[in-house]
Amino acid sequence: MASTKQYQKQLSTALQSFYQKPVAKVSIELFLSIGLVLFLALFAIRPTLITMSDLIKEIEDKQELSEQLQKKVAALSTAQTIYLSLEDRLPVLDESIPSRPDLVYNLKVLEKLATDNTVIISSITVTELPVDEDPTQTPLFSDLTLNKIPVSIALSGDYRSIRSYVEAIRANRRSFTIETVVFSLDRDRDAEKLRANITISIPYYGEKTAASAAKASK
Repeated sequence: MASTKQYQKQLSTALQSFYQKPVAKVSIELFLSIGLVLFLALFAIRPTLITMSDLIKEIEDKQELSEQLQKKVAALSTAQTIYLSLEDRLPVLDESIPSRPDLVYNLKVLEKLATDNTVIISSITVTELPVDEDPTQTPLFSDLTLNKIPVSIALSGDYRSIRSYVEAIRANRRSFTIETVVFSLDRDRDAEKLRANITISIPYYGEKTAASAAKASK
C-alpha cells in the first residue's frame, strides 16, 4: 500500500516536472494550434471554399450563356442580312403561298386560266372548306402551318387545250399543286368528247386546321 502511494507520488512529480519544461509547453501549444486549424477548416474555411466553388460554377455557366447569346446574335445578324437581300421578293412569295386561304380568288384564277386555254369547266368541287380567318388579326408565325385546300375540277376540251391548261396552272405565280389528271371519253351522238378530272391542292399558310393537326399527330 505504501509502495503504491509512493509510486503515484513519483508519477505526479514526474508529470509536473515534465509540463513545466519548455518542450512540454511547446507541444501543448502545437496541439492547440493544430486543433484550431482543424476547427477553422471545418467550420470557417469549408463554407468559404464551398461559396468559392459555387461562384466559379456560376461564372462558368454565365460564360457558356454568354457564348450562346453571342451565337444567337450572330445568327440574327445573318438572318437580318438575308432578309434585307430578299425583302423586295417577299411580296412574290406571299402571292405564291399567301397567309390567307382566299378560296374565291383562287377559284377565279382557275376559271380565268380555263377561259384563256379554251377548256370548259363543268364543275368545281371543294372537299374541305378552309377556316374563315379574321383578316384584321395577324397571327404569330409560330402559330401558322402549311395547309392545303383540295379542289377537284371536271372539264372538257381537246387534248392540247387540256394539256395547255394544266401547264398554265403549274406556271401560275399563285402556287397550285397538280395531284392527278384523269382523262375519259364521252360519246354523244357518235361524237367523242374528251373530258378530264383534275385534282389540285392549293397551299396557304394559316392557323392549324383539324386536318393539319391530325396529319401532324401521325
